[in-house]
Amino acid sequence: MTPASEPPGEPPGAARPPGPFPSIHARRGLRLIPLIGVIYCLSAAGPAGIEAMVPASGPGLTLILILLLPIFYGLPLGLASGEMNSRYPVEGGYYRWIKEVFGDFWGFQAGWWSWLGAFFDGALYAVWVAEYCDPFLPEAWVRPAHWVVPIVVIAICTWINVRGIEVVGWSTMLFNIFLLSPFVILCILGVSHWQHNPMVPMRPPGKGWLPALGVGALMGMWNYSGYESLSTAAEEIENPRRNYLRAILVAILITVPTYIIPLAIGLAATPDWTTINEGSFTDMGRIIGGPLLALWISAAAIVSNFALSNVNLLAYSRVPFAMAQDGFLPAGLTRLHRKFGTPFVSLIATSICYCLLTFMNVEQLTSIEMWVFSPLYVMIYLALWRLRCRPAADGAKEKGYVIPAGRRGIWLVILPPIILIVMAIGGSAGEYLWTGGSAILSGFLLYPLAAWWKRRGDVSRTRERGAPS
Repeated sequence: MTPASEPPGEPPGAARPPGPFPSIHARRGLRLIPLIGVIYCLSAAGPAGIEAMVPASGPGLTLILILLLPIFYGLPLGLASGEMNSRYPVEGGYYRWIKEVFGDFWGFQAGWWSWLGAFFDGALYAVWVAEYCDPFLPEAWVRPAHWVVPIVVIAICTWINVRGIEVVGWSTMLFNIFLLSPFVILCILGVSHWQHNPMVPMRPPGKGWLPALGVGALMGMWNYSGYESLSTAAEEIENPRRNYLRAILVAILITVPTYIIPLAIGLAATPDWTTINEGSFTDMGRIIGGPLLALWISAAAIVSNFALSNVNLLAYSRVPFAMAQDGFLPAGLTRLHRKFGTPFVSLIATSICYCLLTFMNVEQLTSIEMWVFSPLYVMIYLALWRLRCRPAADGAKEKGYVIPAGRRGIWLVILPPIILIVMAIGGSAGEYLWTGGSAILSGFLLYPLAAWWKRRGDVSRTRERGAPS
């Protein structure tokens, strides 16, 4: 039995699954510039969608959250992901980090929560594409388009992903340029349309601080999530130990201004903030630049959500691939495309699950997804802390980036986002406890079946090795 090979240019030492499984190696690893584009797209993909925080938290609190969340949530997640990827640059990323540190049970939970969350995530972006297509369609076509367009989007994204990570990377760069361009025009023209203080009111009248903060923070955290996502394809990235963290930091620096500047200008130009909701950047564009800018923003929102669906399929399809390598899922999910070397079975299986959830509305998809991802992020932070408690942790400095803090100092990095996660879940529990909580518990219920499947596969491989040649 031959162990999986190391990524080109990477030193040995990261844990990889034993077994006769294929390893994904891109024909040429994803380079730094397209890597930055993919990570920016995974975490933001432009400002479209950030305006949905306004009715939940109010204009002032929304703008404050956009400024504070990257410090207390986005950056810690990025630093933790950068260090963990530096230690374990393997396919499967955070799933394998957690499995390495906490064992099979919690590793399976991490993988399952990630893949399950991906179903809601992928369906969400496809549904959004359909909703943003409304201004471009005759009225009679709108309703059927909400059923057909998401399926078409998922099918096209699957085709792009089957062709490989390079195609996804460079196409994402083009998508990013297009989706940001109308917001540059909105900001330039919007200064002359400034009518009032965009920070007023601080929160929705009649809504308590905790509910306003809880739901808004949950949505804001979702908009600053994703920095860990592409770690699942680490073996397909050029020099992942070095480039992954660099791409995360650049992506964060791009994300903050592309969120807050267009939203602040749009709020200042909108006569009544209570009319703002998901998709209101189109209305802001109409106020500031007329119908042409409004249509351009609608087109950018379509491209943004298509790009998000595309890159998320890339990232999350590698999780079932890695779980199947480890024996928790059927081995067929490890099959690679003969020509492109991509995990096409895993891609198709993930896409089918996306399609099955496109009947849900945006609010349901967003809330359940964030509930499922929240414990996953906590596990990533705890895995990082647990590694600091190991005697060999200092030796990791030779392998790549290490956050400059010791066992105790690391809590200054990971505690603020953990507190934010707990607050956001607590503040939104009244609305989403049954749906989000059930999704989280599903991993505990499925583990005995997955463990049995793994034992069955281990016994079968042991017998094959013991059989005479």
